[in-house]
Amino acid sequence: MAAAGDGVRWCVVTGGRGFAARHLVTMLLRSGEWWVRVADLPPAITLDRDEEEGILGAALREGRAAYASADLRDKAQVARGVSSLPFCFRDR
Repeated sequence: MAAAGDGVRWCVVTGGRGFAARHLVTMLLRSGEWWVRVADLPPAITLDRDEEEGILGAALREGRAAYASADLRDKAQVARGVSSLPFCFRDR
């Protein structure tokens, strides 16, 4: 995974597997301007078939997206999930 200082614009989307956040993640990746860290509660990301074959699956394979298991109620997990990332989008 490229570091934030490598000229790559990384952001994190918390609640990233939620309904609205899934669309936001896709839009950010599709723009070509963002690489996305998807943060959510489950210990691992599970993609449906359309996602696996779509932009998110490709971005995960290519390193333009990453998954981080994080509980927003745990400050240490949040710090690890968003460390060195200048932008955070939150799904409510």
